[in-house]
Amino acid sequence: MRDMRSPDSSTSRGLPGQGDRSIRNIPVPATHRRVAEQEHNTYEEDFTGELHLPKKKKSHWFLWSAALVVIVCAMGGLLLSTVFAGANVAITPRQESVTPPASIQASANAPAGTLAYQVVTTSRTASTTVKANGTEQVSRAASGVITIYNNYSTAAQPLVTNTRFAAQDGNLYRIHTAVTVPGATTNSDGSLNPGTVSVTAYADQPGASYNVGQTQFTIPGFKNTPQYSKFYAQASAMTGGLVGQEPAVAPADLANAEQAMKSGLDNALQNAAATEIPKEFLAIPGTLQVSYDDVARTPSPDGTVTLSQTAVASADIVRANDLAAAIAKQTVQGYNGEAVGFADPTQIAIALASSTKATTGVLQLQLSGSPTLVWQFDPSTLKQALLGKPKSQFENILQSFSPAINCTATTPCKASIRPFWISSFPSDPNKISVTTGQ
Repeated sequence: MRDMRSPDSSTSRGLPGQGDRSIRNIPVPATHRRVAEQEHNTYEEDFTGELHLPKKKKSHWFLWSAALVVIVCAMGGLLLSTVFAGANVAITPRQESVTPPASIQASANAPAGTLAYQVVTTSRTASTTVKANGTEQVSRAASGVITIYNNYSTAAQPLVTNTRFAAQDGNLYRIHTAVTVPGATTNSDGSLNPGTVSVTAYADQPGASYNVGQTQFTIPGFKNTPQYSKFYAQASAMTGGLVGQEPAVAPADLANAEQAMKSGLDNALQNAAATEIPKEFLAIPGTLQVSYDDVARTPSPDGTVTLSQTAVASADIVRANDLAAAIAKQTVQGYNGEAVGFADPTQIAIALASSTKATTGVLQLQLSGSPTLVWQFDPSTLKQALLGKPKSQFENILQSFSPAINCTATTPCKASIRPFWISSFPSDPNKISVTTGQ
């Protein structure tokens, strides 16, 4: 029987010379085998050890870290530029050593551009107890220290000897020495701070009716003038007035007591005059004057008498910067009234050459020494001029303060701003410090 199988069946079975052409036996190129083997091997290696999960894409943490660093740096820079920002400015004022004129005139009512002096007063009271020695008839006027106020103007006002003062009850009192009431000073708001002087006033008549407690006085001589309401005086008490009998004190005891009280008062007043002079003023030696009240007597039941005495000291003083300006006017070429002071006030010596104070209110001062004048400027004004300005404008700004600020190669003016990358001065004046070198 004829074999009904396909003629190719023998071939499919791998007859000689034909090869096995089944899908399993189809030849594979060597290169393909190597790739397949590699993939196979890789697959096997992936599962021969630990289980390896598929790798994820790289994280962007380093980008966030870098951004955070930039933000921190920016915030730090901002913090340094605001909280810790500041500027230091070192300024050298103009200075000039001069030989002062031999003498110079000072007046109580000095016109603008001339030297004025003022009067400072102080008072002290001393007391002691002595044994009474019977009684005696007396006729004594009341007295007390009064403080006179000038709330009228900045000009000083001289008052002559025997100027009258009227108490609130109408009683009259007089001063026995001429005084000059200093001019008022101007406050920052434009109001006046009265000038004052203290002096002893005496009742116009003796008697106890002039003994009063704290009271205020007007000056009748100013009546019907604008000064009347602006000049006044005050006293804590007016005492000692008496017409009649009082405990007597032996002359020797009274003399010894008065001497002891005056000695103590002199020392107390000299110390007070030295300490109570404002620091911006210089005392004029030779102008200290002391006036003593009458000795008041107060009897005690135990047969003793308390003696008390008040003394008032007055001295003339001159503002140091005013004296420096007066010297500069006569010794510095080109001086135009700028504010000046002394580098060391002890380098100038003052003495009283002559005085017509009682009649004209003029003092002639003798000067000696070798003072150094220093031109003045207001540091707060300089700060305001620098606020927010670029450092490159520093020198131009300083020129607007000429001639008070003198910057040269040997005496430079410097400015440093922190942090170092900031190129402008702070906008807060409290963050700018100004120091001066001399």
